[in-house]
This record gives sequence, C-alpha cells and structure tokens, in this order.
Amino acid sequence: MTKAKRLLVINPNTSKEMTLVIQQSVDDSIKKLGGLMEATTTSADQGVASVEGSFDEAVSTYWTVDKVMTLLDEYDGVLIACFSHHISVKVLREATSKPVMHIMEAAILQSLPLGAKFSIVTDSAHWKPLLEEGIQSILGSMERCASVRSSGMTALDTVTLSVDQVMNKLLEASQLAIKEDGAEVILLGCAGMSQLKKDIEINLGVPVIDAVSAGVMSMVGLLLSNLFTSPCGMYTPLPSRPDEVSVPNQGIMMAYHSGAK
Repeated sequence: MTKAKRLLVINPNTSKEMTLVIQQSVDDSIKKLGGLMEATTTSADQGVASVEGSFDEAVSTYWTVDKVMTLLDEYDGVLIACFSHHISVKVLREATSKPVMHIMEAAILQSLPLGAKFSIVTDSAHWKPLLEEGIQSILGSMERCASVRSSGMTALDTVTLSVDQVMNKLLEASQLAIKEDGAEVILLGCAGMSQLKKDIEINLGVPVIDAVSAGVMSMVGLLLSNLFTSPCGMYTPLPSRPDEVSVPNQGIMMAYHSGAK
C-alpha cells in the first residue's frame, strides 16, 4: 500500500481559537481522502494573535518560518493557513523544494472553473488593497475578480464573536458582492470563516469557498503528483552561509546551515 503523504498546515498567528477552526476544516477535508493523506495543524509559537496588515504579516512570517523549518523533515508539503499573499510562502519556497502554498492562492484557483467572476469577503477594509495586490500577483490580472468586500470585522472577531453575528456580517457583504459587483463565486477571506461555509452557501445559492479546505485539496494534487518547487529563477535555493547570519532561533539557522533542499 502506498504510504500516505504528510501535510503540515500552519496558522501563522498565535490564536488558539483560530487554530482550532483551521484544524476542524483540515480534518474534515482529510477524512474525504480515504487515507491518501495525513495532516497536522499547528501555529506559530510567538508573534501576533491575528494578522491585520503588512506589519503583522512580516512579524508572523519570521515565527512561521522558524516553526516550519524545525518540522519540515517530517512532512511532504506545507500549507500556510492565512488568507493573504503571505510572504512566508516565497520564503519557504527558497528553503525547500517541497510544495508550499497559502490558502488565498488555493481559494482563487479553485474558484476559476466555477464562475466568471469571484469576490472575496474579507475582514476589515484595510485588507481590500492588500488582497487586490495579492490577486494581481497570483493571476497577473484583476479581470476575474468582481470585488473585495469588507465585513467590518477583525480576524479574531471571526472566532470570538457569536456565530450569528459573524454570519450576518458575511451574508450582508456577500449579497452586495453578488447583486452590485456581479460576483458568481464567493471566497471566504479569512481562515476563521471556514466553519460557516455550508450555511452561507445555502443562503446565497452560489458556490462559496472555504479557503482552508481549498488549500488542503490543492496540496493533495501537488503531493500525489510528486511535484516540487522549481529551483530556477524566483525560488533559487537558499545557499548555506551561517557565518553571515546571527539570530537566536533554531529554525531560521537550520535553513542557513544546510541551505535549501
């Protein structure tokens, strides 16, 4: 029997509530695969409780990469469970040839066959330009994106407010995206929204994408196809040069001691 592939899913913030929501979505997705893949969900040990912008993303990247590098030998691929164009993905692609993806990329790619236009329903309005920049980077165009709509919450609100409060805010923003922007597919733009996918889809009557589940399923395809990150160009492997780097964290130094592999 073929050995199951092993996926590491990491929440780049330190919120235990968020990590539990992510784990539930990961576990539900893995159950559908009939033993083809195993997954472990974890989080950064230090950093920020929620990623609310570019500064938080930079801080969370350091601690995410440090955690991943200490665990990398045990896994076949890595999924970054943050709905942003999280820089840790590019960083890790230089540090390993194993497939690495974030859930925003996976959700966008999963939406493309389902409708001509997608909208992202995100947290605060601050994310609108950041996610639009990410879409441009991922697709090379904004043509397939109908809109990025704010639900007026923080990332932590999605796992600390009542389910009804979160649901109402997401439905309101989603309905506007469909009626006013022409969205045909809705992407839930925060890992903390995963638990509400089914109920929102029933209310809206259009496909709704849980980005965490999309990430797991995208990684299944990459891992079962035995694909790897190209060593040419953008993700040229990190050279070994520990004498030039001095940080107290084991995971970061592991990358510089061994070089990429």
